[in-house]
Amino acid sequence: MRSRLRCGVIVISPSQKRKHVVYIALGSNLGDRQMFIAYAIRRLNRLEKTRFGDVSGLYVSEPVGIADRLPFLNMVVQIKTKLDVVSLLEHLHSIETDAGRPKKQRNRSRVLDMDILFFDDDIIEEKNLIIPHPEIHNRKFVLKPLADIAGGYVHPVKKKTIRELLDACRDNHWVSRVGERVSIRI
Repeated sequence: MRSRLRCGVIVISPSQKRKHVVYIALGSNLGDRQMFIAYAIRRLNRLEKTRFGDVSGLYVSEPVGIADRLPFLNMVVQIKTKLDVVSLLEHLHSIETDAGRPKKQRNRSRVLDMDILFFDDDIIEEKNLIIPHPEIHNRKFVLKPLADIAGGYVHPVKKKTIRELLDACRDNHWVSRVGERVSIRI
């Protein structure tokens, strides 16, 4: 995925020339949750070398691993981007920070949470980045909106479709659809 320097000439790999198909989970359970989700969508829509593909419906869900907290609003968006995965992750962190999320906040309520679920069919295991997201198959609040827009997509590690993973998911937390799929105007 990265450029290599050979004898002073930059060699660009084929994956840098094409647009990557990326699925991103969005979530919020503090403040004006709908406003924070809309803010994330607007910021994603303005990213360089990026355009929207599809957008799921909006879901409300019971917090997982966070006791006595407000329900989350969740959705999944598909984007097509020429950004590499590290640049995209940096942009997502910037959007979260600009929305008011403190850094290094795990298993707590948050104004905005953005996770890369899939980046093409790539399997990435780095210190601060694991793709596909390692908990997708255990989380209905991710699987339900993802099934809206990519039910037939085959998880590159689990080798099952998103619908199959949703059907097999043992997550007992409640998740309810609250809104139709959103149309993004570019």
